[in-house]
Amino acid sequence: MIKRATSILALAIAALTFGTMTGVASAQGSGATADQQQAQQLMQQYRQKAAKLQQIHQETIQANPKLAAEQEKFEKQVRSAVEKQGYDVDKGQQRVQEMAQKLQSGDLSDSERQALMKDFQAERQQMVQARDAALQKPEIKSAGEKLQEDTLAAMKKQDSQTSQLLDEMDSLRNQLRAAMPAPAAAGNG
Repeated sequence: MIKRATSILALAIAALTFGTMTGVASAQGSGATADQQQAQQLMQQYRQKAAKLQQIHQETIQANPKLAAEQEKFEKQVRSAVEKQGYDVDKGQQRVQEMAQKLQSGDLSDSERQALMKDFQAERQQMVQARDAALQKPEIKSAGEKLQEDTLAAMKKQDSQTSQLLDEMDSLRNQLRAAMPAPAAAGNG
């Protein structure tokens, strides 16, 4: 249960930090193989379920001021710890947005797009490393686990689809891992 809830938290943090990722994935070329097309379809299904889960999460937070305050406090804790790791969240988000806009513009040559994707991945990797280090701090880890338990319980009360969505997302995540080549899947857990 905690592992699944950790996925929710990771999803929430990723959404907060790299909301522009969705557009970038679709901005990459359209000459996909059958395996890539299947992976894209799975990813689309996953995103739809994640969007619904995020909607339930937002509704739950709006309906529970105490939970909203707990989440805000936790986000500030994580952000502060990430910045203590030496990563500037605001500047990182700005760089990611700028790169995503360039990728989506369609004005890039293949080599420029590849170079920009490398920069994008490097930026994302820096953020992930700083975030992961922050989440390993005992006080943040315990606050995160409590927030996850409280949020999950509240989401299930808010919308009975929550457990089903989580199960379906787990299944899709496993299918995606199976469909992706090993190096690409390494950083997705």
